[in-house]
Amino acid sequence: MKQAKSISMFKMTKPKRAVGICHQPPSGNEALSRLIMKRNWDAVSLVLTSTSSDEEIEIDTNGAINQDNILHFALRFHAPLHIVELLSNRYPECLNKPDGTGKFCTHVAAKYSAPPEVMAFVISKNPAAAGGPDNHGKCPIHYVAEFYSKHCIRYQDQYMTTEELMVEVVRLLKKAAPQSFNLEDEDERNPIEIAIENDVGIRVVKLMQRTARDDWREMKQSGHGVKHEVLAKNLERSAKEARNLLLCNGRRNEIIQRIPRVDHQGSSGNPSLKRSFTAKSA
Repeated sequence: MKQAKSISMFKMTKPKRAVGICHQPPSGNEALSRLIMKRNWDAVSLVLTSTSSDEEIEIDTNGAINQDNILHFALRFHAPLHIVELLSNRYPECLNKPDGTGKFCTHVAAKYSAPPEVMAFVISKNPAAAGGPDNHGKCPIHYVAEFYSKHCIRYQDQYMTTEELMVEVVRLLKKAAPQSFNLEDEDERNPIEIAIENDVGIRVVKLMQRTARDDWREMKQSGHGVKHEVLAKNLERSAKEARNLLLCNGRRNEIIQRIPRVDHQGSSGNPSLKRSFTAKSA
């Protein structure tokens, strides 16, 4: 209840503009990626809302940014929630596909300090990605610990401090993927160690410590006396399995989108991956 209330308050008092954002109308026919780089969110919104679904939008002149990663790209530039929603509706495949480094939208949002309402949105669209490691063994919580405070943009009318924003984001990841707080990346560092190394605020560190402690206790209780080393290996194996399921799910969705839709009576649809190994059942 406290978390929902604070996020609701964040939405109500959300800052109007970010420092340095351009709000001029687009000049000529600029590609969507170019408008995003300029943080011209008014122009991005205009392009996405004024173009029908049958019309093709020029995403990038050289093709490096495409319909599979345009949302990842926008999250790097701290896109606000309404832009993230528009891009997700226009290019839904972005939500289930990783970029070249294995990062899903949740990883990118975590690394580039997305505000709580954006994090909540991308987590809701692909809950499994909240606890899945990328190619470097990092889950979204690892990126929050290392980069969130560095990339956090200061808003003109912002009422929440960076630490307060981080607390809300960590709470979201705690609910979605508590076991990821105990995972180590390829450098054998867990999120708490990374947070301490990067001088993250004490409130955030304590919240991460409590989450890791509680989840570890739960694993020990369910493990019935299994040794610490065995639990750690089981956790790592589960993370790898979750990642493989995420990748398979993304490829399956891509194949399904390419197959002409045929209705059959009594046929059952393909169930999507509802949650990662870390997500709690509702």
